[in-house]
Amino acid sequence: MKVILMQKIERLGEPGEQVDVADGYARNFLLPKELAVPASPGHLKALAQLKAQGRNREERAVQEATKLAERLASVAISLTRRASSETPAGAAPAPAVAAESPAVPAPAVEAQAPESAEAAAPAFQPAGRLFGSVTSQDVCEALEAHGIAVDKKKILLPEPIKTLGVHRVPVRLHADVVAEVSVTVIPQA
Repeated sequence: MKVILMQKIERLGEPGEQVDVADGYARNFLLPKELAVPASPGHLKALAQLKAQGRNREERAVQEATKLAERLASVAISLTRRASSETPAGAAPAPAVAAESPAVPAPAVEAQAPESAEAAAPAFQPAGRLFGSVTSQDVCEALEAHGIAVDKKKILLPEPIKTLGVHRVPVRLHADVVAEVSVTVIPQA
């Protein structure tokens, strides 16, 4: 029996597809649950209209997702978290150590070389460990504070952020549109 699927059915097809199934399967399962309709000329004509409406709806969804992706690209989130004392707190501690020990022997000067490299690098290195972590729920709440509503399930954070620094977090807005949000985790003062 030929039927037109109204919903996605695993291992059978997508909505709008015309498929050939066993008579009993169509009569006893698909038709009573309104998962499919018989493939008659009237249903085929209605199917063409439904497909056109679906394409229009899909195009609008992609356009909205693209606009939101552009907006998300310009958003920079800054989250403050408690971190271990190993974290570099910026350039301020490095000059203080250098000022305290100007007459220190050569081994101490060698120890200062990495600190000066840290001071020359950006203030927030991903070397520091957080006491907690930054989850997709935290990113979702920070985006809501910026006036952007995104479901936390759409934030594709493979594992929670556990280090200080700048992290790029992907957000799937649509099947075809993935945006990235810049999340900076800074140590709590």
